[in-house]
Amino acid sequence: MEKESLLSQSRRTFLKTASVALAGVAGLGIAGCAPKGTSGGNETGTAAGTDTKWDEEFDVVVIGAGCAGQAAAITVALEGNGATCLLAEKGTMPGGNSPYCKGTIVYAEDEDAFNQYMLEMRGEEGTTPDDVIAAYAKGAVENYPWVFETLGASLEEASIVAPSTMDDPLATAPEWPEFEHCYALGKLTVAGNKDIEIKGDTHITKLLDRVISDHADVIEYRTDAPMSELIQDPSTKRILGAVIDGKNVKANRGVIMCTGGFEANPVMRQDFIGQGGAEPAINKLNTGDGHKACMKVGADFWHMEHVAGFWMAGRDLENTKFTNNQIISPCPKQFGITVGVNGRRYYMDWDGYSNKSDIEYMDDPSLAVGSRHGHMQIGGEWPHLAQPRRAWFVFDQAGLEAGAIPAETTSDPVADNLAYAADTIEELAAQMNVPADELKTTVDQWNECCANGKDIFFHRPASTLTPVATPPFYAQLCIPSFLNTDGGPVRNAQGEILDPDGNPIPGLYSAGEFGSIWSGVYQGGGNVAECLIFGRISARSALANA
Repeated sequence: MEKESLLSQSRRTFLKTASVALAGVAGLGIAGCAPKGTSGGNETGTAAGTDTKWDEEFDVVVIGAGCAGQAAAITVALEGNGATCLLAEKGTMPGGNSPYCKGTIVYAEDEDAFNQYMLEMRGEEGTTPDDVIAAYAKGAVENYPWVFETLGASLEEASIVAPSTMDDPLATAPEWPEFEHCYALGKLTVAGNKDIEIKGDTHITKLLDRVISDHADVIEYRTDAPMSELIQDPSTKRILGAVIDGKNVKANRGVIMCTGGFEANPVMRQDFIGQGGAEPAINKLNTGDGHKACMKVGADFWHMEHVAGFWMAGRDLENTKFTNNQIISPCPKQFGITVGVNGRRYYMDWDGYSNKSDIEYMDDPSLAVGSRHGHMQIGGEWPHLAQPRRAWFVFDQAGLEAGAIPAETTSDPVADNLAYAADTIEELAAQMNVPADELKTTVDQWNECCANGKDIFFHRPASTLTPVATPPFYAQLCIPSFLNTDGGPVRNAQGEILDPDGNPIPGLYSAGEFGSIWSGVYQGGGNVAECLIFGRISARSALANA
């Protein structure tokens, strides 16, 4: 990736970000305030740090206690020769999406081959520089020994899918079997062995939390401790500390931002990914606090459009809750079709997690279908699919009995206000408030595709061609669902946050999904891996900053 093209993109991204920030200060809550004991902020609203009255002092301050923050704090404890660390979490437990994820971690053994797989996933459309990709690949090789040898996770209780070779390239079920070096992928999951009783740490966050507790002499771990802003020297631009829970906390060697995404901020969702009506599947705490703080100190931004989504997921008719597992295979959407408010299908509406088992090694990805963390094949490429704010999942009685709304969710979806039902498609359309003639035509066309064994409109797999023909007919409300956003401040291979000219902001680092490196397509387990990799990288960079 040429540096000039990255900087050009970065400048455009920054201008967009700055425009949104200035135009939407009230909506995003970005109004600046000076920390306690100062004479006020500088002209941009950033806290002036040269005359700050400090309430506390640590060598490294880590903001956010998900996997990235936990890994950073542990690295300070293990490699800092007595350096002190504050790990501040605004929630009541290890934060962000980390506690709710499956916990699968990408690792590698062949650094060069895995680096090639990462470059293949980045593709031509990605903007992450080669050296940042290389830092990730090097860190992926460290993940296995770090988890099992350094941290002491149980090998017996873990699930390990070791990297393979070109002789058996799909042994690890890679997200992208079409890419030549996919065999270099390895995956591990703490406590993932389903054949034995788990007696140790039940999740990667539990393991990290235990190690943090073992190093309480140097790690001060606080919950209910939100960060409101960074404290910056106005002349040197160096980050001196942060305002945390109303206190001015000095960071002698640096601040590491591990605040995750902006999933729970509908204004930012609409501004940056055009999906204000989408609903995150998991977390409510990731409101973009770190993004706002870094905007004020002059950070550049990237990958703001990148997200693990979107799936059109089943909801109750009042749009208050999800009714079934909308993301992981098998997906109930194979038992019907999805239509928009105009009564028409509008995309390859079997948005199951993937159909990797149907793909041969090095097949042509431009012809494959399925959803891979929300990436869908459109015009031969794999962007994220923008979804409307609402749609309808339409199926029949046979589809219901097959699992369109799982039996464990309800025995009567109409009585439980999960779906409309009618004896004819026209009557169903009236309840859905969609054009009856359009819906009837769509259903007729779909049933013809099922009879012929081929979806001529959107190329759904033959195994998902389930007709909508046996009354009563049902319609369930759907809205866009997703897991996490990846956009945030640009980081370099050392974990340093950069300004729009590509220069590091002194004393400021990041890790995890806060400005993630993923910019092309995505490999499952890659975000948790990134949390560990750049948690270590950024902590080491901060420790080296005397």
